[in-house]
Amino acid sequence: MDRPPDILTVDVEEWFHGHNYLAHVPPDTWDAQESRVVANTERCLALLARYDTPATFFVLGWTAERHPDLIARIAEAGHEISCHSYGHPELFKLSDTDFRRDLDRALSALAAAGIAQVAGYRAPSFSLTKPVHHFLPILAEYGFRYDCSLFPVHHPRYGQPTVPRRAFVLDRTDLVVVPMTTLRLLGANLPFAGGGYLRLLPLAAYRWLRKRCLAQGIANIVYLHPWELDDYRPAAGQARWLRFRSQGGQASVPAKLEAILREGRFQKLGDYVAEIATRGDLPRRSLPLT
Repeated sequence: MDRPPDILTVDVEEWFHGHNYLAHVPPDTWDAQESRVVANTERCLALLARYDTPATFFVLGWTAERHPDLIARIAEAGHEISCHSYGHPELFKLSDTDFRRDLDRALSALAAAGIAQVAGYRAPSFSLTKPVHHFLPILAEYGFRYDCSLFPVHHPRYGQPTVPRRAFVLDRTDLVVVPMTTLRLLGANLPFAGGGYLRLLPLAAYRWLRKRCLAQGIANIVYLHPWELDDYRPAAGQARWLRFRSQGGQASVPAKLEAILREGRFQKLGDYVAEIATRGDLPRRSLPLT
């Protein structure tokens, strides 16, 4: 390719799975909440079909277990299915045993939905941070080909600004680690391509940052959640500032996504990883990552 691709990724989860809701909507209440994931994911699939865009869907095992037909429809539309854990835990709070247990449940749920081969993994809320970098070899042990969990930014929950911005192979494994997209500018890594960053940034700012990021040789990994396409914005007991963090700019996402789909040149994340791994020029890095 003459430049890196755009890559659209979708974390297939309910509105209440976000960690900003955890104090008010704990896991033992999830089945009692209003489910919105099917309609919103189908809205996303319709947009992708309209613009003939392939995408990678990181599916929560909890979602696959309850909506296996939805997961089958995603796959039948030609998109890649990857793993987003089972129960959306913050990984830095898990033991090795807990992490393996969550992986087992997630992969079993995906297999029951008809997805036997899963190449990629993304940690909930990018929570595969320095205290649990040793989970990366476990992913390789489970047969994952790539991870997309590291976010080289400053952030109180998941930030790790000193990890690499570019893809690499984890030493002593074949696991390709693809960090989330940032633009290096004025000595800092700037996020822009998903979540609250994309919701709150003007589209013109996204375009400017994307253009320069691609010029730096970094693939533009866009990430979103089905609930970001929804008009439903529950208060769920959150304080106003926390609601802004969770939902700010949400109304802008459908129009932004259409513009992104019109303007990008998209590739599934697994295909991109296979391509860059085949070139054989990815650096190898060992733990701990810095």
